Amino acid sequence: MAAAITIETERVETGIDYTSKIEPLVCSSKRGEGNDELSRPLYVAVDKMTGNIYIVDYSNNCVKVFDSTAKYIFKFGDSNGEGKMSDPISLVICRSRILITHDYSILNYNLDGKYISRIGEYGSGELEFNFPWGIAINESNDDIYICDYHNHRIQILSQDFQFKTQFGSFTFPLDVKLSKECIYVLDGSNPCIHLFNHNHILQKSVVSLGQGYQVIDPFSFFIDNFNNILIADYSSNSISIFNSEFQSIHNIPVSKQPTAVTVDNHDRVIVVCYHTVNWLQIF
Repeated sequence: MAAAITIETERVETGIDYTSKIEPLVCSSKRGEGNDELSRPLYVAVDKMTGNIYIVDYSNNCVKVFDSTAKYIFKFGDSNGEGKMSDPISLVICRSRILITHDYSILNYNLDGKYISRIGEYGSGELEFNFPWGIAINESNDDIYICDYHNHRIQILSQDFQFKTQFGSFTFPLDVKLSKECIYVLDGSNPCIHLFNHNHILQKSVVSLGQGYQVIDPFSFFIDNFNNILIADYSSNSISIFNSEFQSIHNIPVSKQPTAVTVDNHDRVIVVCYHTVNWLQIF
């Protein structure tokens, strides 16, 4: 990518001691098609109730579920029929269901991996998608926010999958997250993080702030309970962490090409990497 997000470098400690995250506590390095193996994982999320880790296994066209120690439990989505995945990208866990972006639609499963329904089809209209990517849920009303990558927008659906609205005119929206105050959208071409209020009015775009640390190639990001922002910096092989004002807190070197990061209930940082020996790392 041609540009970089430049962030102020003042170090601020906020909520979680990320500076202690230096060496991984757990590494999983099995590559392949087996149950406990991964091939090009693209996204990771944690079920806050059980601590189970859900990983989008892109090349194996499924989601694999591991416990908090990275022990394999089960997988779903690789069978035939309506629930079969094709190039899954991202997922979100909310209450009793899992929503997964893939192909030109959204797949709806329960937490045990049982297929429930498919939402959307190819196109540019309401409930139509052209390469859906990141996905998030507004926990206050269960609205679903979807990065509609090649349609350059965020589509918002109700909890029963009815179209509500859309906003933005992005270049390539990769990821979306919500806090109580803001909607954050990662636009991958600049790269840039846009902050909107909940009326979908742009508040600011974080592209260049001073001469500080640069995020070169952000792939996705996560917002913790303290509004710290963790960015998977694909080309820099690191997780860059900032407070809510985008001041640098810490930078965690990880295995090659991280694609996603999350934080569990025990303040552990969980990372998946696309091309590497250590596909899953826990700090």
